[in-house]
Amino acid sequence: MQGASLDRNRLSVLIAALLLGSVLFRFIELPEHAVELHPLGSPLGIRLTGTWVLTALMVGLVCTGTNVILHDHPALGKYPGRPIYVTWILPGIMAGLSAYLLANLEAWPVWVAGLTVVGISMTLVIAAEYMAISPEEPAYPAARLSLNVLAYLLAFVLFAVIQHSRGRSLVTASFTLFAATLLAIDLLSAADVPFRRVMLFSAIVGLILGESTWAINYWQIDSWAGGLLLLLIFYIATNVAHQYLLERLSRSVVVELIVVTLVVIAIILLKA
Repeated sequence: MQGASLDRNRLSVLIAALLLGSVLFRFIELPEHAVELHPLGSPLGIRLTGTWVLTALMVGLVCTGTNVILHDHPALGKYPGRPIYVTWILPGIMAGLSAYLLANLEAWPVWVAGLTVVGISMTLVIAAEYMAISPEEPAYPAARLSLNVLAYLLAFVLFAVIQHSRGRSLVTASFTLFAATLLAIDLLSAADVPFRRVMLFSAIVGLILGESTWAINYWQIDSWAGGLLLLLIFYIATNVAHQYLLERLSRSVVVELIVVTLVVIAIILLKA
């Protein structure tokens, strides 16, 4: 199959709109709203700031733009086992996380450098999603590998940010569950299995991460170590699920996961 051609004009417009939104919100300060809830009988305060508005807008913009760009792929309808909305996950999470982190950067040189990195990174991610639509694409293996690495990197950053917030377990565990489920859907949907099984196993992975967050919140470690530990759990859970779905779960895979676990735990203990 000939390599499909990405519409660079649409991609350029999307990236320009994304960066323009971040620039505008750098100068516009929206009012803050506080919401008081009482889940499980205890008070819970939620602050809705301009950062969260920007994050939501950027996620919606990137998901919509990615959908438009990827719909031009000639092989899109040939692989119904992986719905088009799955390709929104990594660009959407990356856009939201980037908007949140940029909004919290005070120094102008650092913010400009971050904005530049975001523009380049989003371009590469959407291009990789386009190339990874069809397994017959010559660039598919490299694109899929890059997206898998990105998924784990985003997982680590998200988990570390959530741990850094030091919020209540009800909030942090819920966010972790949601993020882990979405990232697991992206990783597991690359396997050639029915999508309903992918959804089931992804939900199980998300539940494991959510429960793990409750436990880790009682351990007084920094956000870096907490994020790394959650990443380890996420890596093990997704790999076991992936190998099970492909019916390739073997002794060698288990040994590999044990070695990775021992190495990461040693790093966490040394750090702690």
